[in-house]
Amino acid sequence: MKDILKDTKRRHIPYTKFKAFLGEYGVSQGKLGELLGKSPSAINQNLNGTGGDFTITEIRKICAAFEISADEYFICPGVSKEKQNTA
Repeated sequence: MKDILKDTKRRHIPYTKFKAFLGEYGVSQGKLGELLGKSPSAINQNLNGTGGDFTITEIRKICAAFEISADEYFICPGVSKEKQNTA
C-alpha cells in the first residue's frame, strides 16, 4: 500500500486557494482549459504543482474572466509584502 501512496513530486506549490474558488463556483478544469486553450490534464498539473506554473498571460486571462486578484490567488503573499517593504 505504501508504494501507492508515494509522495508526488511537485514543481511548485499547488494553487489550493484557486482550486477552492473553482470548486465553490462550479468551474471545471475542462472549462478553465477552454479559457486558456489547454487540456484538462494540463490544467490539473498546473493546479496541483506537478506540471509547469501558469504563465503571466494565463494568470491575466484567469483574473479578467473571474474578476479576481492575482495577488490573492497566485502570488505568494510573503514575497509581495517583502518587496513592498524594501521598495
